[in-house]
Amino acid sequence: MKKQILTSVAALGLLFGVANATVYSVDTAHSSTTFKIKHLQVSNVTGSFGKFAGEVDITNKIPSSLTATIDVNSINTNNDGRDAHLQKADFFDSAKFPQIKFTMKSFENEGDGEGKIKGDLTIRDVTRPVELDYEFSGIGKNKKGVEIIGFSLEGEIKRSDFNFAPESSTVALGDKIKINIDIEAVKK
Repeated sequence: MKKQILTSVAALGLLFGVANATVYSVDTAHSSTTFKIKHLQVSNVTGSFGKFAGEVDITNKIPSSLTATIDVNSINTNNDGRDAHLQKADFFDSAKFPQIKFTMKSFENEGDGEGKIKGDLTIRDVTRPVELDYEFSGIGKNKKGVEIIGFSLEGEIKRSDFNFAPESSTVALGDKIKINIDIEAVKK
């Protein structure tokens, strides 16, 4: 009898948790994905990706899942020649690997809508674990009355971890790439 009660309580807990999970889709018109990398060891080159998509499940400011894809061909560093080169085989190789992918694996809650998102990042054919600082920005409604949320992600990866760019470019480009992502997402 005790086992049946515990099973029933667990099932209700799962149903309650699923009912309270809220799925949001990234609103790309109000979101950004940017990066920064050292150039010739004296300055920074910044860039962004114009096409990306994602979904996040958030309850009480805390994400339980997050998936995202970035279209490599949408890279923009304000230099058409450099953007074209970054899509070639020695960098992103966008003909073979047109997307960057991220899948959240866990969340470390630091309180008050902040924490660390840990997940797998895939660039080209290499998948590595990464950790991103997470900060919940707020919740509201858009002009259509649909619930929206906002959050930011920041982190750093190494080119060398993803076999990204030729070794000869280590003088021209730093190894560390800083990532900044600002998201506004719409309730599905």
